[in-house]
Amino acid sequence: MVDRSNSLGTLYNMDDEKHIYRARLDFLYQSIALYAATLLLYLVVRSIIEWQSFPTLWQDPLLLLLSAITLLGVIALLYNLFMRRQIEIEGDTIFFTSRARSRKIARSDVASVQIGPPDGRAVQRVRSVRIRLKTERRPVRIRLANFEQSHKLLDDLREWAGPLAASRGARPEQLS
Repeated sequence: MVDRSNSLGTLYNMDDEKHIYRARLDFLYQSIALYAATLLLYLVVRSIIEWQSFPTLWQDPLLLLLSAITLLGVIALLYNLFMRRQIEIEGDTIFFTSRARSRKIARSDVASVQIGPPDGRAVQRVRSVRIRLKTERRPVRIRLANFEQSHKLLDDLREWAGPLAASRGARPEQLS
């Protein structure tokens, strides 16, 4: 295991600290801002072109579409804020938590951890990590881009997996 040091100079092992990674929501903020700005710009241009009549929501299909997309973005953001999805890596256990559900995976329950694509093709960056459990048929998939600090999450998952990490292209059936 790799030792980490804090600002006081004392050494910590990954077993001693808890690493929390929250779900990313910045794309929702950006899409809401983009569609709201487009909606406002459309309203300004439309009101300049037609001085006498200001469009109502039901008369203009483009206004209705932009309003619906913006409203759906706000609803998705509120839902994700309410759910508070996160991954916690603490010692030899990974916790997947949200407001609706909590799941715990101990390192002793893991058959293999596959980091990267399953077919061994070379890629610039790792996009997902698959954790194959001994008791379940389907692996647990972690999409790194869906979480804040995805590079640090990948490093912590590699460190957590240790010898269970399968090389690219190696299937779990070939490992046993």
